[in-house]
Amino acid sequence: MTAPMPDRLADLQHAMRVISDAVEGLPEECRDLAGNALLNIAAEAVTLDVGCTEASRIFARLADLLSRGLQPPAADAISLSGFDA
Repeated sequence: MTAPMPDRLADLQHAMRVISDAVEGLPEECRDLAGNALLNIAAEAVTLDVGCTEASRIFARLADLLSRGLQPPAADAISLSGFDA
């Protein structure tokens, strides 16, 4: 996998921390739905950013990692495409 650019990686890690903190601040009744909601938001954002074909490749790489028991860490970024981390 391609390593992300250092500035972009730092920005991505910051965004991940902000989102994680926001999820923790959700009302109790919403927290168990946060993962599914974020997945839907992420799928839309990635598709708008890179298009359906590249988005499907990115999510296929993620699916491959998960099928091998390699859960992406919430506190770190993993590279899923040549464009981003």
